[in-house]
Amino acid sequence: MEPSLSPSESRRLLAIYLRDHYGGASAGLALVRRCREANRGNEYERVLSDIEQEIAEDRLSLISVMDRLDITPSKLKAALGRLAEFVGRIKSNGHLTRYSPSSRVVELEGLAAGVTTKRNLWRALSSVSDIETTIPRRELTTLGDRATAQLDLILAAHERAAAEAFGRAG
Repeated sequence: MEPSLSPSESRRLLAIYLRDHYGGASAGLALVRRCREANRGNEYERVLSDIEQEIAEDRLSLISVMDRLDITPSKLKAALGRLAEFVGRIKSNGHLTRYSPSSRVVELEGLAAGVTTKRNLWRALSSVSDIETTIPRRELTTLGDRATAQLDLILAAHERAAAEAFGRAG
């Protein structure tokens, strides 16, 4: 059994965890924006636009949670998150300079991974909310439910995109 952490060590680890998620939220927002822009004028644009707005709102919710806990977001981790998203653009998609149908599939997979991680954040914080009374469990449940709804939309779009990119089986 692990020895209990001191309150100060628990707090330090929570701050690191939240700052890491802030960096991830910055990367996710950059990814959804790029994906929406690349899909301007097609059926994916509307769903990506809605998800982009919600991801931006979720990032603000994370900042609010951090503020209530007196934890400042890390500008460095936010910049590293955006840099990671930028580096993620360098992938083999069968085209040297343009967007391809496989690009959409990979980007939607990245969004799904990020939203799953965000949902896990809200769930993890729910276990802390008994200690941190500044974070109402109801708020965290609402954010977690919204992440689940976002994930459902992303996975449905991913399924369509994969069928378009790679053909339907059968």
